[in-house]
Amino acid sequence: MKNERKRTEMRQFFYPGSIAIFGVADTPRNLGKSIILNCQSAGFKGEIYPVGRKSGNIYGCEIIAEPESLPMNIDLAVILIPAKAIPETMKVCGRKGIRHVVISSGGFKEFNDVDNQVAEDVHAAARQYGVRFIGPNCIGVICTNSCLCTPFNRFEPQSFKKGKVSVISQSGGVATQCAYVFSEEHVGFSKIISAGNKQDINEIDLLRYLIDDADTEQIHLYLESIDDGKELMRLAKESKKPIVLFKSNVGQTSSLIAKSHTAALSNNDRVVEGALKQANIVRVDDIHDMTVCAKALSLPPLRGNRLVAISQSGGFAVILGDLCERYGFECPELPRKFLDRIESQRRAGVIRITNPMDLGDIFTIKAVIEMLVDNLSLDNIDGIVLSLIYHERMSLFSLDDEILTPENILENIKPVCERVGKPIALSIFTERHSIEKFKRIGIFPVFNDPHESVRALRMLGDYWRGRDYNLAHVDVREN
Repeated sequence: MKNERKRTEMRQFFYPGSIAIFGVADTPRNLGKSIILNCQSAGFKGEIYPVGRKSGNIYGCEIIAEPESLPMNIDLAVILIPAKAIPETMKVCGRKGIRHVVISSGGFKEFNDVDNQVAEDVHAAARQYGVRFIGPNCIGVICTNSCLCTPFNRFEPQSFKKGKVSVISQSGGVATQCAYVFSEEHVGFSKIISAGNKQDINEIDLLRYLIDDADTEQIHLYLESIDDGKELMRLAKESKKPIVLFKSNVGQTSSLIAKSHTAALSNNDRVVEGALKQANIVRVDDIHDMTVCAKALSLPPLRGNRLVAISQSGGFAVILGDLCERYGFECPELPRKFLDRIESQRRAGVIRITNPMDLGDIFTIKAVIEMLVDNLSLDNIDGIVLSLIYHERMSLFSLDDEILTPENILENIKPVCERVGKPIALSIFTERHSIEKFKRIGIFPVFNDPHESVRALRMLGDYWRGRDYNLAHVDVREN
């Protein structure tokens, strides 16, 4: 019951029916007005109440110069004013029944970590009125489901790709880039949360909420510090949703800048690495790798290291073989009868089929799909890495003598994964703009190149090996 109440309380950070924005002015350099425009551009349907020192009108909203005249029980407030004025504004929020606040302003622990009276006064006001807050020093929340967009930097939120991945970022800049990169890679997101200094709500609070959030299937984190490692590991072990972490601030060079912009203290990276493996948190090295991992985790489970590598190019078949070995995969020898059956479909018959497999002149999608099903049905095969050649005006694949479109190709491959329950990591040899067409369709993950597809399967395999291990040990402890 207590946890359910906490989840309900957290929900208003993402699905508010109304928001107040403190620090709005109709001046060229004012940042508060950008929050209004971002929300309107995203399609937010709730009431927006700008609050500023001077009355006026901005983007069709009346600026309220007397905060005490705000309506009662607004769902969410965003505060972007000088730090020293925030404690009193928090009291205004409390008196007006506002219990959820995003503090975007800086000038707290990242500025002065010793005897920061303003930070203490903010906490005192929050405790007095039962206010929970995200920040300070953050850009807040982007939620594609509710069309909420609280960052003060200007976006084009209508271009964001809606999906089931949620991101918690300690940095506002990284949160911003995640919104761009995830959308550009056509990996839809549900929520991106900039946590900032984490002086009240931290990654643990947000993680608990997202683990139960129906609109989230994967949780990705960017952290410069881990405040409660033990609880993070416990939640990750119990989570049925994959958790992915990009952990920075691992060396002396980065520690000073990390402390100055989010008050983050570095953690011992060797200890962090070991703990992440125990908790089955997938670690990535950059934002792009987060999107690669997100695509991989949308595939069926990979529960072994035995792959078939297939390409329409002998050279790329060799490259795939090298990549598989580099990432710890095996390419087992396939049954001779099975290979003979594939070779019987070839026109010239001059290339001997092996694993890795050069398709050569097998160009019909029907033959390729049958081959994929047959390969995945083998007991000693756990997945496939597949690289196909495609040109808009001269596709090497045909369907009833018609040139296949990207939609046709993906619509034929997707059911194979679903039916057999094993992953196919697909990449396409073509111009960059044609790869974008494949990714934009969004019905099946497409990787940028063969290297990325094999690396994605490594991430997928590591996740499922860790998950199966943790589940088995949980069962043992419970019995």
